[in-house]
Amino acid sequence: ALRGALSDRARNDRVHVVDSIISADAPSTKAAIAALATLSDRVNFLVVLERTDSVTWLSLRNAPEVHIVAVDQLNTYDVLASDDVVFTQGAYDVFVNGAGTATEEAAK
Repeated sequence: ALRGALSDRARNDRVHVVDSIISADAPSTKAAIAALATLSDRVNFLVVLERTDSVTWLSLRNAPEVHIVAVDQLNTYDVLASDDVVFTQGAYDVFVNGAGTATEEAAK
């Protein structure tokens, strides 16, 4: 179901893969929101990150229009509830290379 939801978003150009959202060493909510705004004019974003990406976590944690999940916590509900899905390159690589998600592992 998760891959189907992501495929639907991708068909409608609503999945984005970026090298990084924040290029600075210090967290900046303003810069992170501006970076997301360049990707889409839609409002609600699901941002999929690696757990080690602390600068981006800190930058987006208080943004009301952004929901952040670690790649191993990605789930169908969050994908369907968001307008756009944004992966960092590292999180996308982990997801595609089959690290799986908690819900997919539990289903096996």
